[in-house]
Amino acid sequence: MKLKKRRKKVSLFLYNDDYNSLEYVVEVLSRFVPKCNKLRSEQLAIMAHNKGCIQICSGFSPEIYQIQSNLIRVGLIVETNNFLVDD
Repeated sequence: MKLKKRRKKVSLFLYNDDYNSLEYVVEVLSRFVPKCNKLRSEQLAIMAHNKGCIQICSGFSPEIYQIQSNLIRVGLIVETNNFLVDD
């Protein structure tokens, strides 16, 4: 019997803060998050501001961890949530 490999899927969450301006968050998201243009970045930044925390992307590690590292390096507050997916 062959066991299925389980891959770790990771979601990345952005938290609202009082330190970064909306324009800065929009610029950073559009630069570091794949498939996230200026309009989508602005929507995500506004939703994070209103709700306090939102999911900005999900995928498989290590790609999401690289995005997380880049966003932390430039000063945004982000966190990952892991869950397993059957392959």
